[in-house]
Order: sequence, then C-alpha cells, then structure tokens
Amino acid sequence: MWAAGARLTAMSILAALLERLPGRAHGPGSAEYDAGRTVFAGVGEPVAVVRPATAADVAEAVRAAIEYEQPVSVRSGGHGAVPATEGVVVDLAELADVDVHDDGTVSVGAGARWGDVAEALAPHGLAVSSGDTRDVGVGGLALGGGIGWLVRTHGLTVDAVREVEVVTSAGAVVTADAASHPDLFWAVRGGGGNFGIVTRFRFETAPVGGLVGGHVTFDQSEVGAVLRAWRDLTLASPDGLNSTLLILPPFSPEMPAGPQLAVAARGSEAELRELLAPLLSLASVSEVSLGPIAYADLLEAAPPGKPPFQFVGGNGFVPELSDELIEACELALQGSTPTMLMLRALGGAFTRVAPDATPIAFRDAEALLMANGVLAADAPEEQVALTRLDLDRVLAFTSGRYANFTQEYGQDVLETIYPPETLDRLRRVKAQYDPGDVFRGVHHIVPA
Repeated sequence: MWAAGARLTAMSILAALLERLPGRAHGPGSAEYDAGRTVFAGVGEPVAVVRPATAADVAEAVRAAIEYEQPVSVRSGGHGAVPATEGVVVDLAELADVDVHDDGTVSVGAGARWGDVAEALAPHGLAVSSGDTRDVGVGGLALGGGIGWLVRTHGLTVDAVREVEVVTSAGAVVTADAASHPDLFWAVRGGGGNFGIVTRFRFETAPVGGLVGGHVTFDQSEVGAVLRAWRDLTLASPDGLNSTLLILPPFSPEMPAGPQLAVAARGSEAELRELLAPLLSLASVSEVSLGPIAYADLLEAAPPGKPPFQFVGGNGFVPELSDELIEACELALQGSTPTMLMLRALGGAFTRVAPDATPIAFRDAEALLMANGVLAADAPEEQVALTRLDLDRVLAFTSGRYANFTQEYGQDVLETIYPPETLDRLRRVKAQYDPGDVFRGVHHIVPA
C-alpha cells in the first residue's frame, strides 16, 4: 500500500498532466489507461498514461514527470516492455505515421507497427528489414537491434536508421544523425530506450522485388543431419539467402515437434530449391512450401499473449558453427526437458558493419542461437536450475546476448549484452543526455 506522501504525489502528477495535456493524459478507469498499461508481459499500475499526438506532447509529459519526480516508461508495441508499476507511461500508439520519400527513405512514427511499414512500402517494391512479426512496434525493435528476415542481405534494422527525432530528459526535441548529436545517434541504435524517447525514425529502404521463400519441415528421425546440413548451407550460401532453423518440442497438434526451416531470398523458386538441395534431399523432409512471396507476407502475427509456460535458457551470438556446438545441441535435444532451439543465420551484410559502428558489437557471428527448455509456469526451482545448467552447456559456445530476445535483467545481464568498451561508451552518452537517469530502458543503463 502506498504511503500518504506517495499517494499525494501520484494525485498531483495526474492532475498536472490532465491540465497540461488535456485529452492526452489518462488516469485509472479509462480505456486509454488500460491500453497503455497493458503489455505482452502483463498489466502494470502506473500513475498515468499519456498518449501524445506530437513530439511536443511527449516533451511536456517528460517535463511534468521530472517536476514531480516520477519515472517515465515508454510503450511502443508493448511486446518487449516490462509492466510499469509506478510513474508515467508514454504510449506512442498515435505517433504511427508512415511517410515514404522520393530519396528511398521512409519516416516512421515510433508507435507504428512493422506490418504497417511493410504495407506502406510494398507498392514501391521496398522494405526495411525489421524482425519477424507484423504487430511488434517500430520503436522497441529498432532501438534494440532488429534481426529480421533479410538480415544477411540488408543487415539489422539499426543499420538502416539514418535519423531519429528524440525527446531528451531536458524536455527538448532534437534530431540526431551522423552529423548532429552523433553520440546520441550512435547510442540509440542498439542501446535501447535509455537516452530519451525516440518519436520518429528515418530509415533507408531496400529493394525487395522478386522475393521467394517459405518453409521446409522435417520429422524427428535425423535432427543431427538437419543441423549439419543447415550449418554447411549457411556457411557456403550467398548473402541473398536468409534462413532460420527452429527445432520444436511437441507443443500441440498444430505445432508438431521437429525441425522447421524458414527461408527468404531474391531470385526464382528454382534457384532457391537448388540452394536448398542438401536439405531438401534429406529423407526426413515431410513438407515443402516454397514460392514467390511479398515481403509483407513474410511477417507473421505476433503471439496474442504470454504463453502458459516458461522458457528457461537464453540466447547468444555464435562466432563459429562448429561440430562441437552441433553436438551440444543434439545432446540438449535428447535431454529430459522439452527443448526449443532456434538458429538464425547471420554473416553477410550483418558482418560488414564495424563492431563499434553501433552498440550491437558481435558482428563476427555466424548465427544467433536461442536455447530454451519449456517448463510449466510453476515448475520447481530445482527443475529450473537443472534445465538452465543443461542449456548453459550449449550457450557456452556463444558470445554476448541479443537484447531484444533477452528476458532476464540486471547489471550482470547488461554486461553480457555489451562488451566492456561498448557499455562504457553507452554510460558516457547516458551521462551527457540523461544525467538524472529519467529514462530506464528494459535493459537499464546507468549514467557514467
């Protein structure tokens, strides 16, 4: 229960926001409040939700929150956010414009969804490589990295950012790019929402006409052979071939156990089948669905809510797809805990970016690996610990972590997401633009 002073402060900030941002600030009991406090991971209890229409509205909300010493949380799509238990939530849902420019760039409000961006760019034969799902918000993904369907061909989402509009802790609205506020521009492209509230992005687009892709599914009879064939294909394939290998335990009849390959490339179906021949020739192939596809149709619907189980494990960048890693994956899949593995091919355009060009520093990686045991939500701690120990043997072959897929938090986790020199630089930028530590991203970076 709140103390009387905290309750008074909460009432004061809500009253101030209602006065200073009429029609934009919302308290408990309103539909806007309920929408803003609800994220994929749960429902929070902030003091107020502000749904701004402009960057100036965002700036006013930030100034009010600082005046009343209230923390600020930001909601874009809500898929990567932690429920806010106090303070002010700035819900960017109405900052969702998508404007395509003649110079091959696109300006996107941070509250837009990636499906909206894909559909706006489709008539122009263009796209921004942006993750896997339609419903994820632009802001959260673009600040954390953005490993998408075309990462080998066009790099990360952060690699396509050319300009950002940011509201700082001083309540100022600034435009940052390679020439103006370059340190801030560097930090927000992978450092998350720790430095200000990004209200608008300008991305460089890429041509995506002539895409082919689809899925290949396998039974469980030769998982090791699938892993090795996928590894060999990844190391030998051109940058134009993008793929993810997902190996599932038995979730449901609609999601059978076994390896599933998702692919996307530019070219013809015949060329794609030729590239995939080492995998398509395996006896365990159970279904092949390949053909021409629009980029927007690659994006899938996001899960509707938190699943009724827990994932135990983690992710990391794989510097070498070695035989030893493959053997460790096989052993993990043979264990007593149902285990899900995902290997996403990197290399290509991802690797051609210098490790200090953005905070995403593990640019020599050949793949991104996710390894998770699937346990009941109420699994005993002993089972959780044993599962974590088993999967640590797989994750030992990785370096760092990818922030957008990391659901553990704290200083020790932060130090695995960023190398020491990168984290030191991020903290210095934080001290310059947010010395009072107003903005606390999902993975919180404190000022130097």
